[in-house]
This record gives sequence, structure tokens and C-alpha cells, in this order.
Amino acid sequence: MAPELTPALIEKLLSVDSPTISNAIELLKVRPRREGFMGPQIVCRFPDLGRVVGYATTCTIVEYDEHFTPDPAERFKWVESIANSPKPAVCVVKDMCHRKGWYSHWGEIVGTQVQVLGAQAIITDGSVRDLEALHAMGMKVWSEYVVVSHGHIDVGQANIPIEVGGLVVHPGDILHADCNGIVSIPIEGLNDLPKAIDQVLENERKVINHLREHGYDLEAHRREIRH
Repeated sequence: MAPELTPALIEKLLSVDSPTISNAIELLKVRPRREGFMGPQIVCRFPDLGRVVGYATTCTIVEYDEHFTPDPAERFKWVESIANSPKPAVCVVKDMCHRKGWYSHWGEIVGTQVQVLGAQAIITDGSVRDLEALHAMGMKVWSEYVVVSHGHIDVGQANIPIEVGGLVVHPGDILHADCNGIVSIPIEGLNDLPKAIDQVLENERKVINHLREHGYDLEAHRREIRH
């Protein structure tokens, strides 16, 4: 059986920030240090709502008009994938519109729909709107843009691998996100992650305590780099 997010593991992962998760994954040596996270263009809109960890559900959004209408079957496929996803779920949306960021797929209505289906957050390289309403309902949001209009867009493809913020996200990938950004947790390191987190925290505690107690010994550092 593949590793999964148990309640105890979720509690552990939410007890630390995303940089700590990233550092712990580095200790496991399951991927290069330059990979596995989204870039700085994906911004946390509500830092006060806290962290999220969950399973990714995915879709693209594209532009439509009166002559090129949306496919309701693809939208249903997306909604169904959220309903059927293990929980907690995180919606990851790639903007494929001609004018990227000009139209928001995500607002109060869609936010409420997916929240009822069990999603706790939205992560998109496109736009969101209705920020006050999304905040009030506790929907955690990461986006590249904010805009007032939904234009004429809808789901293009659902439940497929997508690239958002430089990270390729597959349906079912485990993501951890907070005010620092978004990191993907490799399944092969999931069970070993709590121990690695504790090691990171202990190592950092020792370094910080030493600096606070003894200051920075420049001469010792100089001698160290000469060897």
C-alpha cells in the first residue's frame, strides 16, 4: 500500500513551515535540491489563514466565446475528481488563456462549490477574485494574479498533469503550502519525513542557540576555511 496522509502525519506536517518541509526533503536525498517547489510568482493571498497540506486535483482553464463553447463533461470530470480525491484536497489550476491572468476562474461561487466537495485550498498561476468572500469562508488561496472579471473561461482539461509556477503537478501529488510558497512532498519520502523534520529543527536549534550564546567567531571561521 502506498504511503498516505494519516491524521497524525497531517498534524506533524502542519506544525512546521514549508521551508522546514523543503529542508527535510533535502535530507532524504530523493530529488535534486533545485526541484520540487513552485516559484516566487505564486503568492499566498491569505497568510493569516495558515498552512495547508493535501492531495492535488488538477485542471486547466481556457477561453471560450459564443462560437467555441465549454465542454460540460470536462467541467464535471474536474468536479468529480475533487469529490473522489483523498482528503484533504487542494485544487491546482493552470491558466491556458490567451491573456493569462486576465480572467478569474476562482471566486466565491467556485470556492464554495469545491469547499463543499472537500477542497481546502486553491493554487493557480492564473487569477482569483472575491478575495474578501474567499477569506471569510476560510478558503486558502495562492495565485499569480488578482482580477475583477471571470471573462468567458471554463475548464479545458481536468485530472491531468499540469505545470504551475515551474512545478509539474500530477493528480494525487501531496503539496504543502504556506506564506513562503508551495513544496511538493515526494511519496517515496513521506514515511521518513517526520524524522527528517525533527532532525532539521534540532540542527537549526543548535546553530541558532550557539550564535545567540557565543556570537559569531570570525577568527574561528577564518581558520576553518583555510584548512
